[in-house]
Amino acid sequence: MFMPFRLCAVLVALIIVVPAYAAERPPAAAIASAQPQATAAGREILAAGGNAFDAAVAVAAVLGVVEPYSSGLGGGGFFLLHRAADDRDVMIDARERAPLDARADMFLDADGDPIRRLSLDGPLAAAIPGVPAGLVHLARNYGKLPLARTLAPAIRLAREGFPVSALYRRLARYRLDALGKWNAGSLFLDGNDIPALGYKIRQPDLARTLEQLARDGGEDFYRGQTAERLVEGVRGAGGIWTAADLAQYRV
Repeated sequence: MFMPFRLCAVLVALIIVVPAYAAERPPAAAIASAQPQATAAGREILAAGGNAFDAAVAVAAVLGVVEPYSSGLGGGGFFLLHRAADDRDVMIDARERAPLDARADMFLDADGDPIRRLSLDGPLAAAIPGVPAGLVHLARNYGKLPLARTLAPAIRLAREGFPVSALYRRLARYRLDALGKWNAGSLFLDGNDIPALGYKIRQPDLARTLEQLARDGGEDFYRGQTAERLVEGVRGAGGIWTAADLAQYRV
């Protein structure tokens, strides 16, 4: 199991404008995201014939690969959609949720005082992920292309790697102790050190997880072998996830 720097909502801004006077032309598009690689993924999917919702899937998935300090399959997100064809507005709530065994006092000591950083670091801080289910729901209900196509840019970047930036170095240094303690250093560090600028961060397990998500629409992630491995990893580190937590997750 990999633990990103922290779990955070995925935020994607994507606007498609189609000129009414030129239906035969490809749509003019404006894509905004926090990472150039994610914006490029959205453009790639539009060029392949996808719609705005397909592009949003691609952008969100790539963000989960290239900014592990803010996004990822281990977190949750909101998606606000507008479909011009029928003037429909939709909010998709794919936020992560607390495990079923969570208690109101689970981050308190015997005296009822908060235990420093227990709600932020480690297995008890991990909530049940919503991003995988959110991407599947968005693609199935609003997209035109199969997940295998819209997730392809993220799969490629996870396997081939992305270059470390100055922001990555700064946030990795800030979370260095947690990365080492929870065995994430093998993915996000160079040995035990902050990676140099341009160092490639490769995540082959994440690539395989995304490929499986594209094949079965989240069945394995929430109810199959990946779910079993996630629960085993969290509980082995002292967390409280159960198989029911993942199996019962709904967008």
